[in-house]
Amino acid sequence: MMSRRHATYTSLRYSSYQPRTAQNCARASLTLTRVAVNLSLLDKTSPDLDNTTVMSLSQKPLKVLIAGAGIGGLVLAVALLKKGYEVQIFERDLTAIRGEGKYRGPIQIQSNALGALEAIDSEVAEEVMNLGCITGDRINGLCDGISGDWYVKFNTFHPAAERGIPITRVISRVSLQNVLAKAVIELGGPNTIMGNSHVVSYTNKWDPSPLKNSSSGPSAVSITLHDGRVYSGDVLVGADGIWSKIRRQMVGESEPHYSEYTCYTGISDFTPADIDVVGYRVFLGSKQYFVSSDVGEGKMQWYAFHKEAAGGSDVPGSRKARLLHLFGAWNDNVVDLIKATPEDDILRRDIYDRPPIFQWSDGRAVLLGDSAHAMQPNLGQGGCMAIEDAYELASILTDSLERVGGDSSKLDVRNAFRQYQERRMLRASAIHGMAGMAAFMASTYLAYLGDAMPGPFSLLSKLKIPHPGRVLGQVVMKLAMPGVLGWVLGGNMSNIERSRDAHCRIADQPKGFDQSLFPLFMKDDDAVIRASAADWLLITERTPGSAASVRDAHVDPFADVTSTSEVKGIMMSDTEAMIGRAGCHLMVEDANIAPLHARVWREAVTSTTKDSSIALQSFDYFVQDLGSSSGTWLNGRQMASGSRSRLRPGDKIEFGRSPSNEVYRVKLQHVSLRNEELSGHSFTTLAVGRKHTHMGDGALVVA
Repeated sequence: MMSRRHATYTSLRYSSYQPRTAQNCARASLTLTRVAVNLSLLDKTSPDLDNTTVMSLSQKPLKVLIAGAGIGGLVLAVALLKKGYEVQIFERDLTAIRGEGKYRGPIQIQSNALGALEAIDSEVAEEVMNLGCITGDRINGLCDGISGDWYVKFNTFHPAAERGIPITRVISRVSLQNVLAKAVIELGGPNTIMGNSHVVSYTNKWDPSPLKNSSSGPSAVSITLHDGRVYSGDVLVGADGIWSKIRRQMVGESEPHYSEYTCYTGISDFTPADIDVVGYRVFLGSKQYFVSSDVGEGKMQWYAFHKEAAGGSDVPGSRKARLLHLFGAWNDNVVDLIKATPEDDILRRDIYDRPPIFQWSDGRAVLLGDSAHAMQPNLGQGGCMAIEDAYELASILTDSLERVGGDSSKLDVRNAFRQYQERRMLRASAIHGMAGMAAFMASTYLAYLGDAMPGPFSLLSKLKIPHPGRVLGQVVMKLAMPGVLGWVLGGNMSNIERSRDAHCRIADQPKGFDQSLFPLFMKDDDAVIRASAADWLLITERTPGSAASVRDAHVDPFADVTSTSEVKGIMMSDTEAMIGRAGCHLMVEDANIAPLHARVWREAVTSTTKDSSIALQSFDYFVQDLGSSSGTWLNGRQMASGSRSRLRPGDKIEFGRSPSNEVYRVKLQHVSLRNEELSGHSFTTLAVGRKHTHMGDGALVVA
């Protein structure tokens, strides 16, 4: 086995696995279709098992009952079946596996969980990884919600690559459960997963024989289903989630803890401008935050969190409008995702977790995953912790059986469960706390001095003085995050090293840029912008239909205002674009505008890595006032006559007066969404995120 200290991306052996199809990570294929388990596989012989890890079948195999066919329960079943156990899963609702019923979006499977899954079954792990969209090969992190500026960037690539574990991915939850269920059925047979079987209680059973020492604990366990059916086994694993009946019986009745946040979620047909460089982001605001992630196939998944009382609801058809009310002043990376999502595809749920507990087992019953440590989704580690749990529980049970020669009747179940809890509780509790801290951070985040202050003090925010709390938090996070990420993604490596060799997969290398650019992107925010495959637009917007009678306005009066933008503007390029009256590239409707008032253009620029080994060729964009008597304003400040300024995404420009009826802003748009209908002379109603055909090439266009 390779030593961890030698596990660098350049020196590790690469896995021989190859992706099923050549795919660009940013456009990676994410299977969102509903795929049923192929029942023709049920008659196939189970794969050969490693004889060194399979329990001796000369002894009666340990019978394990699993309540719940979620991610944790299915992964545990695969691990146990691979080792020769008898497994029976009880699930009240199989629609999740079949992809029926309510929509279930993608889920993030991070490097630590993928490493554990590889240690359990490399073939299953490979199938999961091939179906996923890699996000950990790009820059990720926290941003300010209003401006979109980076607060803290995360490098999740190198902590995984240096340890020889797979890079974080996002995969359809239905596809993930389908892969796992298929593996369970291949290994255990068609009746291993029982549907319409809700476990409501359990009973520890003692051997009545006088020769049996009762102090060693119960000898078996039985479960009762909702319809009265009873089943018995040697061990019961409660993997039945945050509302676990097993947990309730074990530790007593308690209500889940409300996080104080409700969450809206959806998937948009939309491609952000910087998708080749950025995988996922968390946008911060006061008492609200927004998470977006690439999920492949030109789709983005997003979550909008807002602090409010539990149990709220929306008038049918009003969710998108409410979100635009809450987040409409935020940057384009937030607003465009909301606009590009159909109203019917937006879901809402309150976010709950449960406080850590110190009792994970009772006799022959034990908890796993959310039933033991349900956490908020802010770190994307809920399912990952369940996978780690499954690996540890299967390993400890097997080690304990090996010590008694594989004789399940001699297994010290209580001691095995105690080891499992000791190995998992501290790590799971720490990550549980980190997930809660993310929500707390959003509750207290303030960008500028004066934000959220009453009365005249709120005017301080116009001075754009960074809030001291934000500055201090930024310093602390930049110092702490490399260590935290290293521990979260690689902190379980010592436990799985005996079951897998460290290796890097060729398919995990960054697709959008050379990996040596990571240090540059982590340090230089401008380099991230410059590396984006984006068109730079200068546009002004107004509500669709608000000026339908205006001369030369090509407006659809029936357009959905929550899904469209009425836009006038230009795309900036090498050729300077003139701004002024009739005859200019961009015509501004204002009597104060000079015939040739201003110009915008771009200039080539080169960014290099610290060792100058790689040069990044790109452009910077500029605006210049052409000596107009009425002036040009950039972000509320008047430019000196004849001066020029470099532009950044989100900048606002006013020509002739401030405030102006036409406020222009700089917007970045991915080149695949280039829109030939954009005009500098009239307004056009354009859909956000919808697919159109133009110029005969079938490309996507978006406002």
